[in-house]
Amino acid sequence: MQHPLSPVISTNLVMTFHSVPSGAWFRRALEAIGRWYRFVGVEEVCDYFEGRQRFNDCCLVTFDDGERSFATEALPVLETLGVPAVLFVSPGVLYSGGNYWFQDLRTLRTRVGDDAIRLAAASRIGLASDEAADFSVSALLKSLRLAQIRRLLDELAAQHGVQFDQSWNLTLDEATALDRHPLVTLGAHSMSHPILANEADDVAGQEIAGSVSALQALLSRPVDIFAYPNGARGLDYGAREQRLLREWGVRLAFTTDTGFFGEDTDPVGIPRAALSGDESMRAIQARLLAVPVWDRLRAGRERQERLQLRGRAAQHIRA
Repeated sequence: MQHPLSPVISTNLVMTFHSVPSGAWFRRALEAIGRWYRFVGVEEVCDYFEGRQRFNDCCLVTFDDGERSFATEALPVLETLGVPAVLFVSPGVLYSGGNYWFQDLRTLRTRVGDDAIRLAAASRIGLASDEAADFSVSALLKSLRLAQIRRLLDELAAQHGVQFDQSWNLTLDEATALDRHPLVTLGAHSMSHPILANEADDVAGQEIAGSVSALQALLSRPVDIFAYPNGARGLDYGAREQRLLREWGVRLAFTTDTGFFGEDTDPVGIPRAALSGDESMRAIQARLLAVPVWDRLRAGRERQERLQLRGRAAQHIRA
């Protein structure tokens, strides 16, 4: 059975996941997608963009970050169904054995609460305390450079006696072993998951080049696929990042903007559709139908907040 829109437009899809709540949910999700799609591997997608084959109603499955649930919940289902997948990881996080900043933020929010974090983040941008209430914690932090985010989280943790001792992710050895699995391909996701567009030229270059070269050394093979951290064009990456990726020989780069891909899609700006684990099967089918207009349908409050903060943050981002 084909996607209802495939007779009139390209409906090729890249689906992305982060954490997987259970193997049962993930299997139902893949089965729902599989009603309209044939699953393909990343090499077939490379062939598509490089003109060696053409197809429609095909889906590439991807995972960002390398949370442990990929191995415990998702991989057994991928093996049972014979579905290939790409796992995008940040080598700096793998080597450190620590967490991504947003995972430590998750811990801090449960222990400290949003108000303290919001006020601390707002002060980094030059917002008064009465202005801070207009913005989410996420939007405020995503307006900062990674070094500022990390410093803020560590300072608040020290003040409130919080330990970032929960391990969320695969280990270095686990991740490298997965790349040898016949259904799994690892790709680069920056060194440490900053908002690349916020960073200075040298840092953005190090994050991209370092992740590609470090992963190549780790896996002893070329690495030519990349997923932008956070991934919204104009907010998280732009022409500078795309140029850097091309310079490093990246063939495909994936965003978090929602859409199908076709012959006219920029290979270093491929959209994806995301599933997070709380959608019903009916909601997944509705999401697949709404892919072309999904970004316009969803509220986009965080995006609007970040656009509002951009000017203020630019004045303080070098602090």
